[in-house]
Amino acid sequence: MQIHYINTGQGGSTLIIGPNGTSVLYDFGVKPGNLALVLYLHSTLPKQKQIDYAILSHRHKDHYFGYKDIVAANFDVRVANYEPDGPESDSSLLNSNWYEPATKTMAGKVRTIPVGLVVSLGDGATMHVVAANGHLLDGTRIKVKDENDRSIALFINYKNFQYLIDGDLGGGTENCSGHETTQVDVQTFVARTLLNSHLITSEDGLDAMHIAHHGSESSTPLRYVSLVKPQVGFVSVGNPNCKYRHPRRDVLSPLIEQSPRVTSLSDTQLSQCPKVERLKAVYQTDKGSETCNSMPLGKETLNAGLVSGDIVLTTDGERDFKVSTSGNLFINGKLSSVGPKLETIYCLDEYEPTREKGAGTCI
Repeated sequence: MQIHYINTGQGGSTLIIGPNGTSVLYDFGVKPGNLALVLYLHSTLPKQKQIDYAILSHRHKDHYFGYKDIVAANFDVRVANYEPDGPESDSSLLNSNWYEPATKTMAGKVRTIPVGLVVSLGDGATMHVVAANGHLLDGTRIKVKDENDRSIALFINYKNFQYLIDGDLGGGTENCSGHETTQVDVQTFVARTLLNSHLITSEDGLDAMHIAHHGSESSTPLRYVSLVKPQVGFVSVGNPNCKYRHPRRDVLSPLIEQSPRVTSLSDTQLSQCPKVERLKAVYQTDKGSETCNSMPLGKETLNAGLVSGDIVLTTDGERDFKVSTSGNLFINGKLSSVGPKLETIYCLDEYEPTREKGAGTCI
């Protein structure tokens, strides 16, 4: 199993490749494809210029813009072009970069993704459509108005490995984390659905998690993280983004800092907040803007993750998963190899490393 977080700047694009080669491209970034996405696909899928599933998490430019260039570069979508249900859009940019190019692929025109769809990725690996447009796998329906909250949530299960990606899905306002947002809380319902459907357990949770909405305070509240219990998190982010200041301190700090202080709550009030264990690591595809006007504590950009370019997770689903990075960051609009090239192996929950010689190499 491979999961690729492709550095497309202040946007998102994730390529999932199953053990049998089934490929899912989830979002297509905001930059012209020939600056990042098309180049990456050429290097990753050199012998088969086809993608099985193209999935648009929701209809915002930073997620759909690069699709047209994929088709223009002769990458074909074989099975389906999917998006969440919702009000029709008459955006000319959306039509020219998503709906019209889709008709030129083998899969044909864009379709509404069915919640509950299960796709086999080979060797027992599966992809579950857990949520879209406020509809959840267990039948729960949440009234959503913000396009971000229509985001498609995909759960990947491969033996002992579990992963969730959910676009720009909202987590609602939360005093404990200092989050203020007009988005509604869909993420907590997704977490409960995963638990109630026994796709994850309350003890082990997720191995890897998409940190939604580029690290915006609209997502990733403590009540959600305390349920899914991720080991590692990934943020698709870029610059400039002073309008948004992604990734935000009130998101990243509680995930990775020893004593986060991002709200004005007293120690007594904080003691009543959901308990979240620090993640082993948070990876960022790039830096968010740091030279913005000052903001109150918790509302400013915090580049505290491992800023390291394209991120690739690989796993056999049994004992561990490896995360490696390219070091390719955008400098003045062009990719440059200025970031660290990292490689770390993390233990899966079912695997207990031993102290025998040659064993116990994961953390």
